[in-house]
Amino acid sequence: MALLAACAPVRVTDIKQDADHRVPLPPPESAAAIDAVLRDNGIATAGFGVMQDGELVWSHYYGDQSPGKKADANTRFNVASITKLIAAETALRLVATGDLDLDAPLSPYWVDPDVATDPRHHDLTTRMVLTHSTGFPNWRFFRQDRKLTFEHDPGTHYGYSGEGFEWLARAIERKLGEPYAGIVQRTVFDPVGMTSASIAVDKDRLDNIARPIDAEGRAHEPYCRPEGWCRPDGDYSAADDLVVTVSDMARFLDAVHSGAGYDPTLAQERDRVQIERGKDQMIDCATHPDSPCPTAQGYGLGFEVAHFANHSVIGHGGSDWAEVTISYVYQPSGDGLIIFLNAPNRQGTAAMADLMAILDARSPYLPRYRAWQTRAVAVDKRELGD
Repeated sequence: MALLAACAPVRVTDIKQDADHRVPLPPPESAAAIDAVLRDNGIATAGFGVMQDGELVWSHYYGDQSPGKKADANTRFNVASITKLIAAETALRLVATGDLDLDAPLSPYWVDPDVATDPRHHDLTTRMVLTHSTGFPNWRFFRQDRKLTFEHDPGTHYGYSGEGFEWLARAIERKLGEPYAGIVQRTVFDPVGMTSASIAVDKDRLDNIARPIDAEGRAHEPYCRPEGWCRPDGDYSAADDLVVTVSDMARFLDAVHSGAGYDPTLAQERDRVQIERGKDQMIDCATHPDSPCPTAQGYGLGFEVAHFANHSVIGHGGSDWAEVTISYVYQPSGDGLIIFLNAPNRQGTAAMADLMAILDARSPYLPRYRAWQTRAVAVDKRELGD
């Protein structure tokens, strides 16, 4: 597996700036500034949370959860790929109980029919899934043949893949002999107290989910896409479509920060940078000389990680057609930030950097979202003939 080399030596000026990072309590005027950004970018619904010392100390909600109903603390947001953090935490807690091995092959429990004749499926392990080094594409439906395939040998280098997480979920449920959604419930949601969270479609619990909005401003039912396809009742994903409140996401980040589900050795392994992300790294130190350069950055076990001189950050973002989200926590402070935007993707992408700058101006995620914001605005201008 490819190991991460530091992007550049840490500069003396960075060490002076780099402390046990804290997220400040937003001043009263922050809500108005946030709402202005949301209005300017046409965001339908949003939820925000600031954590200090592992506790949710500030939250803010904007827009309508559904037509005629304002968003509030009970609103559940689809958080897209932040779902992968739940899968990672489930796997790590199963490792801690001896029900899963990070480096044992998954093939005795699940093999996708598309790659059954490719002997490389025997090489796949939980660690490869959590470090995005399975060799799979992100999703098979992006391929012209819509088939799952190995695009490179497992364990050789980074390649972001939702397919890997789905493979892991199926292997876990077959190994343990129970539905994956139930395993997540008893392993993570119940112990952490995440009463709002769900990775499976439950048609009886749709009332407080923020309705996704398409680019034309039309509201759709939860778990449904503009082209008319809806995920069936009971369907789950280990990589996408977690619905959760801001407060329950804060509970999760606190549990991760404190290492509540396993011993310190496994938590350190989780937070160790195990593979670099190449061009997808959090901070491109060459093009962002004014941002502190991490001493190491990439993926740990399921979590995106960046290490600085005196602190680290672990978390994940999410992006789909109707949502743009981010959640992360600093180590060792336990301070963190949660931003859930329910909006057409380009509008959410255009707004995220400005919102992050209001709430955590020194966020190491900010350079990446500034770059994405620039691209989103440029596309809008081209489409408008500007």
